[in-house]
Amino acid sequence: MSIYAVGLLLSLFELTLFTVNYYYGLPPYVFLPSIYLFNIILVMVAFIASVYLARASKSERRTLFSTLAFFSGLLLLSILSVGQMVWVRSDFQLKVEHFEYFIPIYLLAETPILGFFLWKILREMRYFDVKHFLPAILAIPILVFSSYELVGLEYSNLSTFIHLETLICDSVIILSLLTLTAAYFKTESAAYYKSFLLYFILKYISDVALLRSFRGWLDFDLSTAIFTFSNIVLLTVLYKFYRTEITLLSYYDLDAERKKYAELYAQVNELQEILKLINRMLRHDILNKLQIISGYVETYRMTKREELLDKVMKAVEESSSYIDKIRELEKIVLTMSEKLKPINMREVAEEVAKSFNIEINIKGSCVAMADGAIYSVLENLISNAIKHGRTNRVDIILSEFEDDCEIRVVDYGVGIPLEIRRQIFKESFKYGETGGTGLGLYIVKRVVERYGGKVWVEDTKPHGATFVIRLKAARVKLSER
Repeated sequence: MSIYAVGLLLSLFELTLFTVNYYYGLPPYVFLPSIYLFNIILVMVAFIASVYLARASKSERRTLFSTLAFFSGLLLLSILSVGQMVWVRSDFQLKVEHFEYFIPIYLLAETPILGFFLWKILREMRYFDVKHFLPAILAIPILVFSSYELVGLEYSNLSTFIHLETLICDSVIILSLLTLTAAYFKTESAAYYKSFLLYFILKYISDVALLRSFRGWLDFDLSTAIFTFSNIVLLTVLYKFYRTEITLLSYYDLDAERKKYAELYAQVNELQEILKLINRMLRHDILNKLQIISGYVETYRMTKREELLDKVMKAVEESSSYIDKIRELEKIVLTMSEKLKPINMREVAEEVAKSFNIEINIKGSCVAMADGAIYSVLENLISNAIKHGRTNRVDIILSEFEDDCEIRVVDYGVGIPLEIRRQIFKESFKYGETGGTGLGLYIVKRVVERYGGKVWVEDTKPHGATFVIRLKAARVKLSER
């Protein structure tokens, strides 16, 4: 059965019941119990449907239907409280006294769903434009005008005063739904906000009518008819979402997904660059070295000149250095998919220092967010200080600076000329007779930037160079050393 057919049949049943009562005057002990049972059935089925939808949904959709399950459950309880009061008093003519417990429960029922819609707006407000708030702004005078007679009156009955607060909650929910409908108007999620907007507008009209009945300005039959019709709409709306699965979009979640894919895209680009570099080194640089070695060997066979063997050994060492750098680049590729974790930088420095035969002093300690590639960073910096800086001592100073872990690799060699400092981190940059592959500091920069950190070089007094790395600190208490 279609959604509209369900709504039409239920509405026709209600219309028939009220029409017969209006023209033929059904006995109160027949008419009121009939309307009472009809509303109980409507709201009970709505409660069951909302519970089912909450269990079958995920994320925000589950939260939405969970609040509706709470709402419909308390709505059912409030209707039952009216029936109890009628039964106790044996008075089948509705009066204000019958709603003594109805109103507080009725007000409480709206709290979670009101909170959900307000939370939704506050969470996603940064994605909204001014135009999305215009429908709500325009609706404010209409809501005020429709209930201005009820505001400012003296309420001797606490229940009627609390019901006025219910009108305020209805108004806030309607304004919230108007804003969300405008914001999601071009998406399928608008179906949720349009449907619940229709229900809460009818509920608002029903509450205004009920409050007027409390004041004696309107017959209870009319306010009950509107209340019953609003429950028909609630059930029809829930039946609609039971029959049709509609995605409940969230700009906040979409933005998070966009950032996630942007990060993945950046990683793919970085991976492509590294693979291109590895390919170039294999096909061009190492191939050239092998051709050079081959040429030296052929010449040595013909001339037996000993100095050619020295050149062969140098070319082999350079090829070996290229292969080492390729391994380091491969390590970057392998660790790109890893999540950053707290790394004790003192332990890393102590492990790396074992690979070198010069004096290396390690001072301080800090824990940084990094991965296994951090070992290559320190290895390259120390190797660079020994080979190009010609230092005989390296100090590694670790400290926490604000929210950063600062790593200083200090050498006391020849230093780095000021004019090339901006170029030393570029791919394949070489300088002087000791220039190697030109990849060591490039690898350092790529790894540090992937960690979200920074690296730069300073002077060491009286001579030498200091490489400074700043990484995000992990708040892990280190044991005293």
